[in-house]
Amino acid sequence: MFAKLMIHGAALAERAARRRRGAVAQALQEELGRKAAVEESAEGVTLTGRGLSRRFALDPAWRWLIQGLGR
Repeated sequence: MFAKLMIHGAALAERAARRRRGAVAQALQEELGRKAAVEESAEGVTLTGRGLSRRFALDPAWRWLIQGLGR
């Protein structure tokens, strides 16, 4: 019985994580538009784009955007 409960709990957690990743990816895509590509995977959400690290380092708005999505 405990094993079934653990399996059910793991499935619920995975669904919640998948929904959260989707919400974060969508929010980033809406905010960034064509400035960066947003990819969702099982591990999380990845941003890719030319000069992305430079923009992240120099533009405080990018840092605030990423920080706000962690909640």
